[in-house]
Amino acid sequence: MADIKIREQAGTDNGRKFDYQMAVALDYLLTEIDNDAIVLIETLEDFAVFHNYGTDFEKVDIYQVKTKNSGLYTKNLLCEDNVLGKIILTDFYFNSQANTLNIICNTHLKGTSTESLECFNFDKTLTSLELTKLKNNVLEYLKKEPYFKKKDMSEYLGKLIYIKSALPFSGNQDRYSETLVGKINNAISNYLDDENHSINPQAICNTLKLLIDRQRRNRFASDTIDIGKAIELKGINTSTVKSIIDHAAELSLSKKEILHHASIIYSPKEFTRIKEEYAQFLSYKANLSDKVFLEAKNIVEEEYRQVTLQFGSMDEVARNVALNCIDKIPYYTIAIIQILTILVIYS
Repeated sequence: MADIKIREQAGTDNGRKFDYQMAVALDYLLTEIDNDAIVLIETLEDFAVFHNYGTDFEKVDIYQVKTKNSGLYTKNLLCEDNVLGKIILTDFYFNSQANTLNIICNTHLKGTSTESLECFNFDKTLTSLELTKLKNNVLEYLKKEPYFKKKDMSEYLGKLIYIKSALPFSGNQDRYSETLVGKINNAISNYLDDENHSINPQAICNTLKLLIDRQRRNRFASDTIDIGKAIELKGINTSTVKSIIDHAAELSLSKKEILHHASIIYSPKEFTRIKEEYAQFLSYKANLSDKVFLEAKNIVEEEYRQVTLQFGSMDEVARNVALNCIDKIPYYTIAIIQILTILVIYS
């Protein structure tokens, strides 16, 4: 692959909120976490997934996201919006290199042959009449492109796939955000092979949202760009997601382990405060841009190195390290410092 011809960048100028299209892109990023994949946003349609980029096994799937507030998405809407023609033209500009061309919607596609299907190929599922209508609609749209030849239609039709997204949509961002947080929690559990991990999935979700928003803000200076540069500007690799989880899991104990140590080391009153502030601690710990947390951890580690030989048990070390750090870390409560001390000492 060499250059990508950029059809338009209008989406980049729209509101910067974490919208449904990017939620679906993040959903695919999580789905591919165990694979070598890159999600390229707002370049080839709403997003594209590059598998095994730069290898002999490279393939690219392109996705256009649609939403319906009520009722089902219809074949008439596909025609009215020229959805299929637009995504085919994107592939045409991409030198026809896409493996699949996918329409994702939050609803099923209306019709007796499609309404119950979560995923299907257009040319294998639609009736002859329906397929003919869509073909004619696509050909009419593609007349605008003088270099597109009618004989190429069959090649593109075989790539067209309709997918009903697993993310709910009702115009309320909370619904699909909650679903994403649940998927992120599952992804963390599977990646770490630990269902009792102590990582806050909402914090990871927030970090990924910020990452996507940062990539969305990048603009292309021309309508043609080198594929590598496009990925650098607007791509997110699954390895990045793994590194975010790894960072959050650094020096990680499970919640059960942390509270077990706390119940032994500290007084009942202190233990109660630790349980109350545990969720707040997780939000500090999982925020990868929180330099304050890293500074606090370094202070605890240094104090641990100085104190460790002065006492006869690890529990005594933990009590004294936390006590000595209260004045050195004035921006955290005693309970947060105590939890951080347990992580540093008992990991």
